[in-house]
Amino acid sequence: MDLSMSKLTLISAAAVTFAVAGCSTSAQQATSAGRTTTTVPSTSTTTASATPSHPAATAPSRPTSPTSAAPTRQPCDVLTPDVATKYVGDDAQQRFAYDGHPPVPVGDGACYYTGATREIEVSIRPRPTDPTAPINHFHVISPEKRVDALGFEAYWFGPGEAIVAVKNGLVVSVKVANIKGDWSDQDRADEIELANLVIPRVG
Repeated sequence: MDLSMSKLTLISAAAVTFAVAGCSTSAQQATSAGRTTTTVPSTSTTTASATPSHPAATAPSRPTSPTSAAPTRQPCDVLTPDVATKYVGDDAQQRFAYDGHPPVPVGDGACYYTGATREIEVSIRPRPTDPTAPINHFHVISPEKRVDALGFEAYWFGPGEAIVAVKNGLVVSVKVANIKGDWSDQDRADEIELANLVIPRVG
């Protein structure tokens, strides 16, 4: 009697396991498990993993929308180490202060990398209302400084010195430059490419 009850308990447990896993042949497998009690744990595990088409089984493994596609106001969300390496080189290192005496902190509104010969920066800050602020003082937002190569409103800060755009009350600035020497045509081309990557992401 004890043996029969043990078998009945085992069969019931196996049937519940198969029903949860969504297996259509649970009754047959439970019967088989009743005959060979030592194979029930491995059979149950195999059956549960062999039903990937069941919605309940696949839902946890589905990837969610990548966070990189979401709008952001954080410059380091768009200027990642991989992006910096592409434009600066394999020796790209994030810096938290600009060279100076004393060094000037980069702050939370910018992301800045340097390599042996190049630097790259993305900043996202509120548009200043102070007329003496550089963007206003130098009349950056003006038709003659428009970057025609971009499909959205963006401007050269100066003669090839960084691209800026005003979006949602923010000023987005993108810079790729040689650490020593003037901006080159390659720097300008890279700034346009980086602006295309960065500015549409800001929101």
